[in-house]
Amino acid sequence: SSASPRLENLGGKMAKNYWPHAIVISLILIVASCVATIILAVKNPVEMDEFYFERYQNVDENINEIEASQRRFDAKYDLDFNPEFDGLDGYFAIAVTPKNGFVSPNFTHEILLTRPATNEQNQNLDAKFDGQILKTQPVTLPKKGKWQILLKISDANDTGFYKFNFETR
Repeated sequence: SSASPRLENLGGKMAKNYWPHAIVISLILIVASCVATIILAVKNPVEMDEFYFERYQNVDENINEIEASQRRFDAKYDLDFNPEFDGLDGYFAIAVTPKNGFVSPNFTHEILLTRPATNEQNQNLDAKFDGQILKTQPVTLPKKGKWQILLKISDANDTGFYKFNFETR
């Protein structure tokens, strides 16, 4: 008896072939993955990264000048980050030390307190210089965990952008 290669005689029953099911399930998983990727991309657009305190388009257009200014600033100053916290209450101190011995009397700065994965709890912090130490006003963190300080600091000519990571327990 000649039987087709796909059919086996199992007492008059045909053997089940699972390949069509696997192919359909694979296609469903691929479509679901694409939908999940699109949802994540829409909820977390690149524009939400606030490292440069500018819109993404402005940074993209001026990145060469931003990086050159960063290199000049780094050549002039050292920064040392010191979070001073007791539990969730405290402040941030950032020492700005000139490498050439000359202190710029007119720094401008912006400080953003943020979490690494979300912008929901972002806070702009007020700070003042006490000598060469940039010290924020007291702050109470909403909850424990990983946090970041994003700092934009400028002297009369150049601007530096810094990200400092810290964790409260």
